[in-house]
Amino acid sequence: MRIVRLVLSASLAASALVGGQILSTDYWLWSAAPAHAYGLVVFVALDAALIIGAWRWKRFARLGALLTAAAQLVAMLGDVTGGQPAGTPAAAFRSYLLADTAYLGLLITQALIIAIAIGTWARPHLHGQRLASLKVTKR
Repeated sequence: MRIVRLVLSASLAASALVGGQILSTDYWLWSAAPAHAYGLVVFVALDAALIIGAWRWKRFARLGALLTAAAQLVAMLGDVTGGQPAGTPAAAFRSYLLADTAYLGLLITQALIIAIAIGTWARPHLHGQRLASLKVTKR
């Protein structure tokens, strides 16, 4: 399970770093959509807190990572489909986001965090089934 925590922590760190990069370099985000920028600040802070939590409170951190990544993924996809700032055409904003490699990297990172968090719940269950089947066959 230590490897799972390490992988989850690394993916959360990647999310926090990419989010921090967007916050520090995307000046248009701050001027055109400050609410989106502040939302990203919250997600970066949550990622940082969940990195610590992954090593202290394992179950809480897995659930927190899953929920945070899912919320951020939904919010980011919402931005693509209709979350443009006032006065900005939807098509222009969509093109801007989908051309931004940091945005796409953050989007993919959220999907990976969701997959890792779900996988951590499936792994112990599958492991138990494998052990049970070994006991039956090893008489």
